[in-house]
Amino acid sequence: MYRFFNVSKNLFHSIKRRKFSKISTNDSSNVTEKNYIPVAYWLFGVSGLVAGMVTIGGITRLTRSGLSMTDWKLQGSRPPFTKDEWEKEFERYKTFPEWQQRKSMTLDEFKYIYFWEYSHRMFGRFIGAAFTVPLIYFYSRNMIPKHLYSRFGLLFGLGATQGLVGWWMVKSGLDVDPNQKKEIRVSPYRLATHLAMAFTTYTTLLWTGFDVLKLSSQASNYPSYALKHGLFMKRFAIGNGLLVGTTILSGAFVAGNDAGNAYNTFPKMGDNYIPDEIYETNIKPIWRNLFENTALVQFNHRILALTTLTSISCMYFYSRFINNGSYWRLLPISTRYLYH
Repeated sequence: MYRFFNVSKNLFHSIKRRKFSKISTNDSSNVTEKNYIPVAYWLFGVSGLVAGMVTIGGITRLTRSGLSMTDWKLQGSRPPFTKDEWEKEFERYKTFPEWQQRKSMTLDEFKYIYFWEYSHRMFGRFIGAAFTVPLIYFYSRNMIPKHLYSRFGLLFGLGATQGLVGWWMVKSGLDVDPNQKKEIRVSPYRLATHLAMAFTTYTTLLWTGFDVLKLSSQASNYPSYALKHGLFMKRFAIGNGLLVGTTILSGAFVAGNDAGNAYNTFPKMGDNYIPDEIYETNIKPIWRNLFENTALVQFNHRILALTTLTSISCMYFYSRFINNGSYWRLLPISTRYLYH
């Protein structure tokens, strides 16, 4: 999602006229190279770790592993090693509601789902260390730009809170009626919150990294039509970024309701383009259909995905071919790359 926000930033700032400060461009770039480039690369690296964390979280969801660990400790704990330890952990799992729907599970199958949930949690703690330890080092060396102190504080807060939000999400699947007919799973609302925080952390890391690099500080003079198109594309890219973010959150509700398994045909959903079950009168209040009705949740996700794809394609082709391609040729290579 951040790619579209960064496109918007580079599109406008790379083509607008800047007023030169008393410090020359060369002097500014030298300061950036000496002091801040390692900080930027560190932020990009942590953002990559967060992307990996989201991937592991997706696997954890697909393998239905999220409720295999029934407690949470801030510092973490070692996994079971001996047969007795595994059997003790398995017996603990059996006291929670999900076991009522998975009674055919063997100990080896339990070990498999436990592995994914344990890996997800420990990788999160590793990311916390990968952010905090270098942050302390860079701060002690006066390598953190002062105007970004609040941004780094926000990142630290997001990371520290994410573990608690994850456990809050898991708790929603542990404290349910074991005799319910629906599959026992975590709350889709809490799942969406957990995913939204992960993507907020990811985009903020990239945003801060690019700010540290000061990619938008290059001064150049461009024709007036390029400035006009640049401003328009900035707004276009921000809108696309919001579309991508909304589609991602919609996907969290698809996962949280297992709506992805309900209709496996495309473009139709079953025999119709708009399924008959798109509105359920027994879901009260009515607005909850948007988040809990399986048919409507998947329908909305499809529409959002197609709208996002169409809008991004329009942005690309507009930039690529407007004014016979002259606008595209004026863009820095880094901005063209972000389009792809």
